[in-house]
Amino acid sequence: MATADRELAAFVAGFDLADLPESVTDHAGLVIADTVGAIVGGSTEAAVSDYARMRADGPDGTASVLGTELRTSVAGAADCNGTAGVVLELDEGHKRSAGHPSIHVLPAVLAAAEADGGSGSALLEAFVVGYEVAARVGIATSPLRSIYHMHGVWPIVGGAAAVARYRGLDADTTRHAMGIAASDALHTVFDAAIEGATERNAYAGSANASAIRAVDRAQAGFTAVEDGLRRHLERASEDGFDADALVDGLGTRWDVERGYFKRHAACRYTHGALDAIDRVDDGIDPESIESVRVETYPTAARLSEPRPENALQAKFSIPFAVATRLVNGHSRKWAFEEGRLTPETFALADRVTVASAADLAARVPDARSTRVRVRFADGSTIEEEVEHARGDATDPYSAAELEAKFHELVEPVLPGRAKSAWEAFRDPAGQSVAELLAHVTA
Repeated sequence: MATADRELAAFVAGFDLADLPESVTDHAGLVIADTVGAIVGGSTEAAVSDYARMRADGPDGTASVLGTELRTSVAGAADCNGTAGVVLELDEGHKRSAGHPSIHVLPAVLAAAEADGGSGSALLEAFVVGYEVAARVGIATSPLRSIYHMHGVWPIVGGAAAVARYRGLDADTTRHAMGIAASDALHTVFDAAIEGATERNAYAGSANASAIRAVDRAQAGFTAVEDGLRRHLERASEDGFDADALVDGLGTRWDVERGYFKRHAACRYTHGALDAIDRVDDGIDPESIESVRVETYPTAARLSEPRPENALQAKFSIPFAVATRLVNGHSRKWAFEEGRLTPETFALADRVTVASAADLAARVPDARSTRVRVRFADGSTIEEEVEHARGDATDPYSAAELEAKFHELVEPVLPGRAKSAWEAFRDPAGQSVAELLAHVTA
C-alpha cells in the first residue's frame, strides 16, 4: 500500500501540463473560472467579509482576498477564499469522490502562486494535478462515515499536492507533504450543515490553509509516516481505505472532467428534487399544492427539516429547497437568503415529505436519483424522476449557462468586470497570476 502513496507522489512531481489532452486543459479552465465565480460571489456574505477584514495585513500582504481590496498572508488568503467559495453552495463537485476537489485545491495554489509571482500556466498545471489527487483520495476514502462532512477531510491532500507541484518539489518531499496534510484532516461533522451551524462554512478554508502549512513543513524537513494516506484517513471511511484507487487510471483518466457544476444554490443532495420541479413547473400556484413527496437515496433523505433557521440550514433542507423554488420561481443564490425564510415558504415546506427509497438507494454511487410527486388540492398529481442531477457529464450545463452563472455572481460584487474575468480564467495559461487576479480584486 505504501507503493501507491509513492507512485502518486511521483506522478505529482513529474506532471507536465504539456502532456494533457486539449479537452482536459479546456475543461480545467472551465472548472477554475466557475470556482473563482463562487469565491467572488460569496465574498460579500457578512461573516465571510468580516473574517477577511480580521485576517487582512494591509497592502503589504502577499496574497489577495478575491472580490475585495484586501491582502493577507498566503495561508490567510487560502483560508478566506476557500471559505467564500463554499458559503453559497455553488462550488463545483465530484460525484465519485462525494466531495468538492476544486474549492480545496484552487485557493491554496492560487495564493501560493500569487505570492511567488507565478504564471497562469504553472497555476493551471498545479491545479489539475491537485484535483486528480484530491479526487482519487476521495474515491479511496469513500464512502465516508456518515458523521463526517466531506469538506476538510480528504480534499486537503489535493491542496497539498497542488502546492507541492507548483513549488517543484521532488517526489519524496511531495509524499511527505501529502502525508502530513492527511494527518491534519479535519474532524468535521455533517450535522453542522443540517443544524445550520456555520462553522461548516469554514471547513474548506481551514483545509486550504492547512494544505499550505503541510507543504511548508515538508520543505522544512518534517516527514510523514509510511503509508500515511491510508493510516490517517481509513478511520474516516465506512469500508476502509482503498489504496489501489489512488493510482487507478493515473495519467489516462482525468477526474477533473468527471466533476459536476451547480446552478441550484443548495447542497447537491437537493438537486434531483429541484431538477424535477424545474421540469414540471409551468407556473404552478403554490397555494394549489396539497403535498409534495420526495423519494431519494439515504444520504439525501437526511435533509428533511422543513423550517430552517438560517441560510445554511435552508441550503441543506429538501423541503425548503422545493418550497423556495416554487414560491420564488428559481433556486439561485437569492432564493436561499435569510429574507426568503418566510411564512409562505415555510407553509409550503411543511407540506413536503422526504423518504429514502430502496430502488433509488441501490443506484448509488453510479446514480443519485430522486423521484418527486406533487399532489394538488383538486386531487390531480404530477410525478417526475431524475436519475442524474444536471451539471455532470450525463446532463451537462453548457459553457454559456456557466458563464451566465459567473456573471450573476461576479457582476454585483465587481461591476463591469465579469466578462473580462470569465475570459481570463477560462484560459489562464497565457497570463501571469497577477494579471488574472487584477480582474477579480477591487
